[in-house]
Amino acid sequence: MEKIYFHLPTKIYFEKGGIEKYLPEIKNYGNKVLIVSGRHFIFKSGLFERIKRILEKERIEYSHFPEVLPEPDTENVEKGVKFCKKENCDCILAVGGGSAMDVGKAIAVRSKNPGKVEDYFGEKEYENEPLPVIAIPTTCGTGSEVTRYSVIVYRKENTKKTIRSEKIIPKLAILDVSVLDTLPPNLIAATGMDAFSHSAESFLSIRKDKFSEIFSIESLKLLWENLQKAVEGDEESKEKVFFASLLGGFAINKTGTIIVHGMGYSLTVKYGVHHGTANALLLPYVFEYLYNNGYREEIEELNKIWGNVKNLKEFVESLGLPVRLRDVGVKEEDLDELTGLARVGCERALKNMKIKEIDFKKILTSAF
Repeated sequence: MEKIYFHLPTKIYFEKGGIEKYLPEIKNYGNKVLIVSGRHFIFKSGLFERIKRILEKERIEYSHFPEVLPEPDTENVEKGVKFCKKENCDCILAVGGGSAMDVGKAIAVRSKNPGKVEDYFGEKEYENEPLPVIAIPTTCGTGSEVTRYSVIVYRKENTKKTIRSEKIIPKLAILDVSVLDTLPPNLIAATGMDAFSHSAESFLSIRKDKFSEIFSIESLKLLWENLQKAVEGDEESKEKVFFASLLGGFAINKTGTIIVHGMGYSLTVKYGVHHGTANALLLPYVFEYLYNNGYREEIEELNKIWGNVKNLKEFVESLGLPVRLRDVGVKEEDLDELTGLARVGCERALKNMKIKEIDFKKILTSAF
């Protein structure tokens, strides 16, 4: 057997109604909680009131930073750091999709360590231990509740950069499927395809092992069989998609992602395309390219799930998501710029791949 390393310090509760049941445990991690969230969903869904009632009942002090942007940048994080220090919070409760958890983790690092957010991109040693992070995911795609990543937009390079450390893996994750009740179908589709991308990309990473493969394959099977039904509103399918997202988080925590994510960053930063939607759009074209360039054996394994790599585009289309770059506002004259941005965005991803030369222009032209 090959050597396997797996580290996951997160206590996980996957249960409908789990927020009321398990959130009181947050008192074990700090004296004053900083709730980190976006500006809308936490209020519209009634989730803030649920959390507030629990914290007040348990007499747990808290402050709220409801300022996370859909695509948070370094400035957004620093605003949160300033607020966290002013409020003397010693524990982060990140509530939301990947953006809220990314910002929560970054605040956890910067609130205890000097400098700027960008000083901590990559794998760095920390002068001081980051604040503990507790996560309540509200979408079915990120997996960030169990990963060592915090992905932040870096405007200086017009891409996204990643803080990576086992010290920012959440201590406690509560996955309560009831939070998906008010999530619109288009976001179930987009975030579900983010989880799909996580698992598919993980399977092609050179960092995978037998352990991560189990998570990748099971996640992909669940998503292939249930995502369309979840988008249509089936409750049991939503729960399975939520679970598949968690499994995808386990997988990428070990392996990282490859170029689907790296290429998708430019669509998000330049055109405002939702992160999961960008991944969904590019995935079929990237996998078709890789099938013909060094990954035939691995993708043949995945074809046992979806039949043929060409079926991926039909799957994305069936979810109501765009399948061409021109459908999200990309113009043909933009392709050269997108090719350059893809090279920047994929710098880290290429380290996870067995081929190091990618014809990004060819993939993007095909996707156009």
